[in-house]
Amino acid sequence: MKNLRFATVLVSLILVQPFTALGAGLFSDVSDSYTFKGEIESLARLGILKGNPDGNFYPDRSVNRAEFLKMLYVATNRKPKAIYVHCFSDVEAGSWYEGYVCDAASKEYGFVKGYSDSLFRPASPVTRTEALKMVFMLFNILAPDISQNDQSLIKFVDISTSAWYSRYISAAYMNGLLPLANQSGSRFNPDLPLTRGEAAAYIFNAQKTLEKQQSSQQAVFQSSIPSSESSSSSSVRTDIIKTLSIPFVDSDTFIEKRPAVYLFTLTKQSDIGLQVSTAGYYHSDVTCRLYLLKDDGFTSEYYLGFQENSMCTIKATLRPGKYQLQLQPSVGNTLYSVSAKAVFSDGNDGFSTAVELRPGLVRTSILESGDIVDWYSFKVMKEGVATVEITAGEVLSCVIYTPQDVDQFGFKGPECNVPYIFKPSANDDAYMVGIGRKSGDQIHRVPYTVQFH
Repeated sequence: MKNLRFATVLVSLILVQPFTALGAGLFSDVSDSYTFKGEIESLARLGILKGNPDGNFYPDRSVNRAEFLKMLYVATNRKPKAIYVHCFSDVEAGSWYEGYVCDAASKEYGFVKGYSDSLFRPASPVTRTEALKMVFMLFNILAPDISQNDQSLIKFVDISTSAWYSRYISAAYMNGLLPLANQSGSRFNPDLPLTRGEAAAYIFNAQKTLEKQQSSQQAVFQSSIPSSESSSSSSVRTDIIKTLSIPFVDSDTFIEKRPAVYLFTLTKQSDIGLQVSTAGYYHSDVTCRLYLLKDDGFTSEYYLGFQENSMCTIKATLRPGKYQLQLQPSVGNTLYSVSAKAVFSDGNDGFSTAVELRPGLVRTSILESGDIVDWYSFKVMKEGVATVEITAGEVLSCVIYTPQDVDQFGFKGPECNVPYIFKPSANDDAYMVGIGRKSGDQIHRVPYTVQFH
């Protein structure tokens, strides 16, 4: 209910914005005559939509499923919980969109589901009907089953009243979300990719619909979300949650494939080693992640474990705070053991001890025996194209963590060895780079170089 009260405030803010286009547009490629200029600029002023770093909005470019989901989270003032699991095999671990997808797919919400092949396809363009359902779900707008009387609202030759999305189209017409200004004729084109301009119109109209329903005292906060039994098999439900103190050793059995969570608090900066292993007749891989929890439940500092056979290991220098260790098996009902203890650090094993990368300066280092990840940081003073380049005799993992107040345009965030438009942080926060082992063992030494240029 809290998020929806925030959404109510957003409604009022949006509707006081001038709907007509202003003389000087916010985006160079959104002309005064563009159909959805008013909606785009109203939402852009509120920070719900953003343009490209080159100053364009690209209103006719399609929106992918992950991008649109993030737009809806921002529009409804939601934040993904820090507690989530790797929910779909094609959702990249540690990516900027993973939290949004896994939070939305959880049994707690059930805003989205995967396809019949258990994939989410985050990079696929979201269709008009998929986007419409997401809008109803995230904004909690009623979409009752279509009645005989409501069938008259659907006059498109390419829409069957028995289709799964007919209820959302019908409800959209009844509530004023549709039609959009560019939709006319006898066809709706339900599988047509949604454009960025149309996405702005969907969100803007949803905000107006909420205000109408509130003013007429309708039941806005009821949901048409199906029961948890019929929702996606992806879940953030955890039946094993334990609070322990460092050091600790524990063992248990995963309940089905659901994660196990361990919580602990550090009162001072500590070098900690965490290891989980599985055992049993059926081989099970296991993933492990460690999150520094903030008061709002959101986190931008987390550590991905190194997987080796049936083991997962994290070694990190941790600052004081509350932490959550999350374990996830690949095979259900698997026995596991987990341990946490103080270990030796080589000096750059965490966010707080990251080595500074200065522009153009090449750093040479070695992942020594037992060393899993080395950490580096750099600050961006002026927006521009740059590359984090690493070279090594074998393939290493390399993850770039973007400051929380820097919005990433497009589907992909910064990657190592790929040019990227880096933006400065308004809070003067640094980008973090984790360079670690990708496969093999933890014993052999791996020399490498890294530079930001």
